[in-house]
Amino acid sequence: MFKEHHITALTDWSNHEECMNSPFKTVFLLNGTMLDLPERVFRLQQKNKEVYLHVDLISGVQAQSIEGMTYIAEVIQPDGIISTKTQAINHAKKLGLKTVQRIFLIDSHALNKSIEACLKTKPDAVEAMPALMPRVIKELKEKLPFPIVAGGLIRDQAEVDAALEAGATAVSGSYTYVFYKKAGVGHEKR
Repeated sequence: MFKEHHITALTDWSNHEECMNSPFKTVFLLNGTMLDLPERVFRLQQKNKEVYLHVDLISGVQAQSIEGMTYIAEVIQPDGIISTKTQAINHAKKLGLKTVQRIFLIDSHALNKSIEACLKTKPDAVEAMPALMPRVIKELKEKLPFPIVAGGLIRDQAEVDAALEAGATAVSGSYTYVFYKKAGVGHEKR
């Protein structure tokens, strides 16, 4: 589903130029409003980026309603969406958008409930947060038939490698300097 193992999590639009000029093709866009997102998504797509919009974080749009998701699909036009909400995932799937269900794994109960929810909604991929848990990534990989993205709290290449070795399909993070270093691109930590 993803073009490479590294996904840029764009948390601050002031870093968009660096993101647009990076060698990585997949972007998780984690901020914006219903007014500025159509242009932001378009600009990223013009640079051949595949854009997944975190719809729970959009200001001005209720992504859990079919009307809100229709606005996202038809006006903002991301390649896919990210959400923690099963209703948003279901609406997006009906409208033909790719879906990433984000899950927060804080304890065993959350892990079991997240697995249940993902098996019901059948997203295209699952983003497990935080990424620093190889044992849990292995368990998700065994129990879910979807690509697993490890996201959050990645700070160095060893953590990226551990998540990938545990079975993650990709790793998302805003600390793109880790990814640039691996790719041989001359970006430094901010």
